[in-house]
Amino acid sequence: MINKFKNKLIISCQAIDDEPLNDAYIMSKMAYACQLGGAEILRLSQAEHIKEAKKLINVPVIGLIKEHYVDSEVFITPTMTEVDTLVALGVEIIALDATLRSRPDQESLEQFFKKIKTVYPNQVLMADCSSLEDMVFAEKLGFDLIATTLRGYTKETVNESNVDKNYEFIKSAQKVLKTPLIVEGGIWEINDAKAILKLGVHAVVVGSVITRPQQIVKHWLKKIYE
Repeated sequence: MINKFKNKLIISCQAIDDEPLNDAYIMSKMAYACQLGGAEILRLSQAEHIKEAKKLINVPVIGLIKEHYVDSEVFITPTMTEVDTLVALGVEIIALDATLRSRPDQESLEQFFKKIKTVYPNQVLMADCSSLEDMVFAEKLGFDLIATTLRGYTKETVNESNVDKNYEFIKSAQKVLKTPLIVEGGIWEINDAKAILKLGVHAVVVGSVITRPQQIVKHWLKKIYE
């Protein structure tokens, strides 16, 4: 399955909190529209959204659940509660925060990973990372896929992205990793997506520029009036 989406564009369809499209019916239709447009794999979040989307789509899903806990900054599939839900929904790949930050109840990433693999040994897992240190550790643990998802979204990497400095961060990751690398985050231009794929990464994830109208409008207005 992992090889089937090599060199592909993964579309992220997500809406949470007070976003205007945060509705299971709406997001299921968004996912279906992306499939009709040619998407061969989707990244979806939130249990009800995934459940409704799976009634309409027949492509693999990278699933996650965003849930905030008071004792941790980790919010992408942070505990076994979310993992159990995603497995029950039948998502092909589960994405989870693979930074080195403590998880809820002060659980380490290593403890969490081993717990998942003990209960669900055949579940494909994707590591959402923010730094090279995260990535190297995730590979050591045995994640099936490693992604740049959280680069720029942690205290240590704030204001950094995957598309700055001629993709030097991506190239650095490629030098140290053998696990398939997924590039996600901050990709707004088609030429950037094409250039990143040409670097030899496994796949590229694009979300906001396709599936978040409020962000698309802001992007257009900024480009027009800058």
